[in-house]
Amino acid sequence: MRSDKIWHELHASRFADLPSDCGNTIDPGMVDSEDFRDWSAKPTTSDQARMERYIDRYDLSDRRVLHIGIGNSGLASRLGGRIKELVGTTVDEREIEAARSLGLPNYSVVLHNKYSGVNEAVAGKFDFILDNNPTSPCCCFRHLHDLFGFYAEKLAKDGQVVTDREGLGWISDGVNPRCRFDFQDLAAVAEAAGFCAFKATGNVCVLSRSAPAAPEAGAHLRHALRRVTMLPGELLGYGRRQVGRIDRKFVNSAMAIFAPRG
Repeated sequence: MRSDKIWHELHASRFADLPSDCGNTIDPGMVDSEDFRDWSAKPTTSDQARMERYIDRYDLSDRRVLHIGIGNSGLASRLGGRIKELVGTTVDEREIEAARSLGLPNYSVVLHNKYSGVNEAVAGKFDFILDNNPTSPCCCFRHLHDLFGFYAEKLAKDGQVVTDREGLGWISDGVNPRCRFDFQDLAAVAEAAGFCAFKATGNVCVLSRSAPAAPEAGAHLRHALRRVTMLPGELLGYGRRQVGRIDRKFVNSAMAIFAPRG
């Protein structure tokens, strides 16, 4: 993390509409809203699904993954078998119960508030940290600083923090509108925290200390094949134009896998 002076200057120049310090040391960012209560039985959001597809292109068999805000534990259900170790965090006890009911040996869940600045509950470092909703329940700039300190503390040297533009731009009723971030906002805060921000896809954004490594060719190919097996079901809900777009995406993925590397 860079100096407090850098953060003070960033707050004044770009985020003055966010309170500097809300003064809440007990449960920062805890919003009393239906949007933030128990997601254990709610469907996976489109931004979460995109983030999962992004990391699924990598060989996860020797990687540790941290999922901030586990919701319905769909990530664990879909990808848990290909991940060495998956750790999830939540502030909701019911989500913990649902996660533990899956009985996955490499999946553990802890009660943790990502804005708290107290991170001992989350042990070790991670190759991927997924957080599709970094800012929308954030209460002040101090606790945004604490969140990015959490990322910096827990991210492995060559790791990636993965988020999505949809989640960055979404806020619940009653939340400060300045908590709605675009990519430039994310990049500005990332720089203050010692990260670089990258647009990994049209929607998925990545924070890392250097340019993210490309997926291993074999893992990327297996991902593409898994997507092909899912394609018939997905096509049922698409028209001709969308089908064409999906087809082009698979062609582009295949070209990226097999293109010679200089």
